[in-house]
Amino acid sequence: MAMEIDSAEYQLRCQLTGHEDDVRGICVCDNAGFATSSRDRTIRFWSSDESNKRSYTTSKILLGHTSFVGPLSWVAPSEELPEGGLVSGGMDTLILVWNLATGEKIQTLKGHKLQVTGIALDGSDVVSTSIDWYVTFLTFY
Repeated sequence: MAMEIDSAEYQLRCQLTGHEDDVRGICVCDNAGFATSSRDRTIRFWSSDESNKRSYTTSKILLGHTSFVGPLSWVAPSEELPEGGLVSGGMDTLILVWNLATGEKIQTLKGHKLQVTGIALDGSDVVSTSIDWYVTFLTFY
């Protein structure tokens, strides 16, 4: 049985633009904001707009993947990453670890032969999946 949704009850809050190709992933980053990944090879970190709390602006653009970026996972703040971080996977077979305070790539993890399709964190272990049929467990910092 399909659920009917009355669209009159919902209103578009904001629409974010900036990526130059289709968006492939999204990740909520605690209260700091959220990140999106795209076929344009970038990750954008979005923070609440100071002038309009119901909207967001790009506060960082993370560059490092050589092909489209897909799955993202939030790294909670720690001694090594006081503002938290991100882990991203891409078509380039790489898993990159990012420092959100600086927007810099801090680690490159290799373990797949083909596109990374999923990422999850278990403490400092990155669990990843790929179209190469493997699930990898890689440790960062």
